Amino acid sequence: MAYEGPIELAIRRFKYEGWRQLATPLALLLAERLVVEGLAGSWALAVPLHPDRLRQRGFNQAELLARELRGRLALTRPPGALVRVRATPPQVGHDRLWRKENVRGAFIWEGANLAGKPVLLLDDVATTGATLEACAVALRESGSGPVTGVSVARVIL
Repeated sequence: MAYEGPIELAIRRFKYEGWRQLATPLALLLAERLVVEGLAGSWALAVPLHPDRLRQRGFNQAELLARELRGRLALTRPPGALVRVRATPPQVGHDRLWRKENVRGAFIWEGANLAGKPVLLLDDVATTGATLEACAVALRESGSGPVTGVSVARVIL
């Protein structure tokens, strides 16, 4: 779904204005798309925020989506945590190459080996996919199977 019109407004309110109740309808949109497209995983994880950003915002919008999605699709969390170990500047307004370098090495997996199991990796918005890819690298280095990055909306470049 394109990041424009009503979906852009909903995500902005959800993410920046604290309208947490929007997690349910946004996760429903994601769940419908996953079911229709036949995308599956053993586990569902959210793109993590750095602790400083989490304190500033008060919540991780991607984790709220993941929690809703896990409940609706009977998915679980893997034994451990995907962690953002380096604070990164916001990606807004930057090109693909800058974004990729910005998040390179910013994530690690803390936990048991992921034993080849497939993972659904969730975020609210994807622009170039750089953040999802950096997270997927950390998960694959920890033994995951395929990592499928999904988002409620995608910015059309």
